[in-house]
Amino acid sequence: MDELLTVGEVAEFLKLHKIAIYKLCYRRQIPYIIVGKRTKRFDKKAIEKWLDKNTVNDKMTIGK
Repeated sequence: MDELLTVGEVAEFLKLHKIAIYKLCYRRQIPYIIVGKRTKRFDKKAIEKWLDKNTVNDKMTIGK
């Protein structure tokens, strides 16, 4: 496991609001680790891999 990020750090990294990160966690759409009873942490490499997996192909165009 590499660097662990907080909800705020992931939100800043992805340029999203913290509430959006919590919603992604609730929907189990983003990889995270629970530390203790409720604290969430994110492995930076897992987030980067998740981004690669969920990136839309840049060759796709709207309207075609």
